[in-house]
This record gives sequence, structure tokens and C-alpha cells, in this order.
Amino acid sequence: MLSSPIGRLRFFLYSVAISIAELVAVALCFAATMGFHGFVHSKPGPSREGLALASFVVMMVFFVARANITWRRRNDADLSKWLVVPYIAFSALFAMLEAATLLVYDVNTGNTNVGLNLLSIALFALWLRICVASPKGRPFDPDSFLTAEGFGEPPSGAFGHATAASVSAGPSMRSTPVTVGARGHGNAGGITFGKRGRS
Repeated sequence: MLSSPIGRLRFFLYSVAISIAELVAVALCFAATMGFHGFVHSKPGPSREGLALASFVVMMVFFVARANITWRRRNDADLSKWLVVPYIAFSALFAMLEAATLLVYDVNTGNTNVGLNLLSIALFALWLRICVASPKGRPFDPDSFLTAEGFGEPPSGAFGHATAASVSAGPSMRSTPVTVGARGHGNAGGITFGKRGRS
């Protein structure tokens, strides 16, 4: 199950679910360590080490889950390793930088990390490329896409059976042979023709 290929829709839904769960887990880390109020009124430095460490552990757990679905998506779309491996490596780097940012971020000044913002944009671009990649060996077909993701059913064979029945019924319609008896009576499709007898 953890190594089977996944399609575009499942990869998208899994990614959204992982991101939401990660935000909730990090929020719990804030509440369990120093609280949001304590973080806002604290100064950058050693006082935030517990929060940064807990957040780093949580982010790495979700990074493993994200790397797993990315690799499974690669198996479905036959993506190049040059696309998938950098995305996984940059995701791990992004998690470490986010945890480190909690140590140095000053709420009062609101300083931003330009490099971290650029990395997040690059990761989103790579994720989007991985998400929309077509399955290997098949062009994009909406019906096949929904069927593969479990949201549709394959076309029923009713129409095919009806067509086959109508075609097979054609050759069975044969003209009834006309037989003529010795006395001049004929038979064609159940209709008889004869001469009227002399008086």
C-alpha cells in the first residue's frame, strides 16, 4: 500500500491532508511548549529551543509522508528522478529552515527570510509539476482519470450487447423460398397463389 502508484487526484488530496495535519501538529507544539502568547512576547534565542526542536521533529515526520506520496506519484507518471529527488531534498531543507526560523524570528520587527520565500515558491512549482504529470503511456482522458481514481465506473456493455444483437439478427432474416406445386399453387412467405378452377 505504501509503495503502490497513486494518480493525480489522490496525490493532490493526500498533499492537502498532510499540509493541514502538519499545521495542526505545529500549533499543538506551540501550545505544549511556550504557547502563542509566550512566543509573541519572547525574544529570539535559546528560550525558543524547545519549540524549535518539537516543531522540527513534527515537520520531519510529515516530510517522510510527503516524500512517500511523491515517490508513489513518480511510479504512476514515470517522472524523472531529476525532478522528484530535488523536490524531496528541498522539502527536507525547507522543514529544517522553518524550524530554525522559529529561533530567530522577531514578531515585533516582522523580519522576513527572502531565501526561505524563494525556496517555498520553487517547491510549489515542483509540486505542481509532479501533481499534473500525465500517467505513463496514456494521454489524459477525463473518464479514464475518474475511473482510475475510484470516482467513476467503466462504460457498461449494454450498448455493445444491443448493437451485437441487432447485427446478429440481420443475417437471420432470410427470404422464404417460393415453391410451386405441380397443380400451379405457389407459396411465398405464407401467401399462396393459385388458379381458379374451371366451372
